[in-house]
Amino acid sequence: MSRLIDKLTDQAWRHDMGRRFEALADEIFQVIRWVLIVGFADYLARAHDAAILTLTYWALSALLFGYIASRFLLRPEIPLLGNPPGHPGRLAQTALNFLLCVGVFLLTLYAISDLTGAIAAYRGAL
Repeated sequence: MSRLIDKLTDQAWRHDMGRRFEALADEIFQVIRWVLIVGFADYLARAHDAAILTLTYWALSALLFGYIASRFLLRPEIPLLGNPPGHPGRLAQTALNFLLCVGVFLLTLYAISDLTGAIAAYRGAL
């Protein structure tokens, strides 16, 4: 218990924990913001059968994919294979992270589509 109290009174530890929590909250907020924007564009595209709205939805979906890709590929990769030695190992690590990125993106679009469909049906727009 005294170790916990010591940690909580340590200003450097509190500062580090605050920065980590802030970074996590920022990431969550960014994803929620992108999901809401893409979902609203999907709703508008479904409610009003206009090509420009469908194009807007797909453009925003591409930006969402870019954000997710930046999270999984451009920042430190998720070590699915540990720390593989050599170029082929690192290439396999990157390929697995890319597949994970595509999977997360597809699940996100599926969830957005289902939520948008439910909202549109509830509002009687479709």
